Amino acid sequence: MSFKTLITLATLALAVVAVPTKRATCSNGRTTAHASCCVWFDVLDDIQENLFDGGECGEEVHESLRLTFHDAIPFSPKLFLQGKFGGLGADGSIMAHSEIETAFHANAGVDEIIEAQRPFAIKHKVSFGDFIQFAGAVGVTNCAGGPRLEFLAGRLNVSLPAPDLLVPEPR
Repeated sequence: MSFKTLITLATLALAVVAVPTKRATCSNGRTTAHASCCVWFDVLDDIQENLFDGGECGEEVHESLRLTFHDAIPFSPKLFLQGKFGGLGADGSIMAHSEIETAFHANAGVDEIIEAQRPFAIKHKVSFGDFIQFAGAVGVTNCAGGPRLEFLAGRLNVSLPAPDLLVPEPR
């Protein structure tokens, strides 16, 4: 790629970022930069009330945060370079293929939170990968001193089961 092409692409990227967008009004009068984000306000209200017991920092929050890790960590470029599937990271495969991935020794105990979260993802028609990461990000903010984690939506609801032995054991 030529230097001129790089400069043109960079200028285009800046122009795209600079284009103002029309804010969308969502349920309960809340606004966001894009209408496709409105669903997340509904998910937020639902899980705070019905999964996290009114916004508490309880067991479901702890398990949700653990699940974000167990879904995201199975990714191996080494396996990919060997021509094998090495997982895709935070893709929701642990929920989509729970019958396989919860049988892995390192994933012991995540089956309960998966079954608690799955109906919310289905109800709100969001991908399993997005839901898992959103629930973890929201839940941790319920805990005293917990950080506000960035959440980015857009994961597809298409995955393969991650291979075993990519999630480290707790020891």
